[in-house]
Amino acid sequence: MDLFTVETLSLSQIRAVYRERMKQDFPPDELKPLKMIEGALARDEYVCFGAVRCEEILAYAYFVKVKEDGKPFALFDYYAVRKDLRGQKIGSLFIQALMRGPLQDMDAVVLEVDDPACAESPKELDIRSRRLAFYLRNGLKDTGVAATVFGVQFRILALPLGSPMAADEVKRRYAALYRALLPDRLFKKEILIH
Repeated sequence: MDLFTVETLSLSQIRAVYRERMKQDFPPDELKPLKMIEGALARDEYVCFGAVRCEEILAYAYFVKVKEDGKPFALFDYYAVRKDLRGQKIGSLFIQALMRGPLQDMDAVVLEVDDPACAESPKELDIRSRRLAFYLRNGLKDTGVAATVFGVQFRILALPLGSPMAADEVKRRYAALYRALLPDRLFKKEILIH
């Protein structure tokens, strides 16, 4: 028997995860309003997957998605494993299942990870370093691109789907994702890609 199946979450599941889990898994300043997520879902610019066992969501992965020249690509927006299941390899297995399953049709998938070099305390440095190591260990590649998003410094990683992207292509696609989410004036003010 499989540990879990990867399923596209329904709107009611997405709302429940938001209320019951995301508010605990992410700081308030990193959490989009639920209405924003619902709007992006309605425009087919967002997709949410769960690692599900017996109707229970063990982990979830939310993605912003856009199409450029008919090619779909996505940004990991939220990714978390249920707190009581962390450290049991579910996060790693879920990433691998996503790559073999629903994400294999994407032309590219990128992820923002807090830059350890910008940590403000030893504890924050440890958390950021462990998070970066987790994603690198699970096959994501450092693109060499960095971004400042609403004042937060990120390194941009990519899933190894298709052929590797050059830094300029990563920057262009990353910008397209945020342009789909934000009004132009907010994009210009809050998104810096370098």
